[in-house]
Amino acid sequence: MNVQNPGDLALLITIGAAILAGLLWLIKAQTAISKEFQRNGGSSTKDALYRIERDIVQIRERLDNHIDTHNHGGKA
Repeated sequence: MNVQNPGDLALLITIGAAILAGLLWLIKAQTAISKEFQRNGGSSTKDALYRIERDIVQIRERLDNHIDTHNHGGKA
């Protein structure tokens, strides 16, 4: 590839800079997103999902116990 004039060189530098800037933005975005899926003591998405899952398990256990109580005539 021959660069015939300074305008061609400027164009190539501009295109290269735009591509690098886009890649840098993607890397930063990916890093921020991946942090949401690592437990951090309470505020991440993963922590919130863990709490929801734990609460659902507790609710299921309580509901099963309640149903068993009614199915056995009040005798647990």
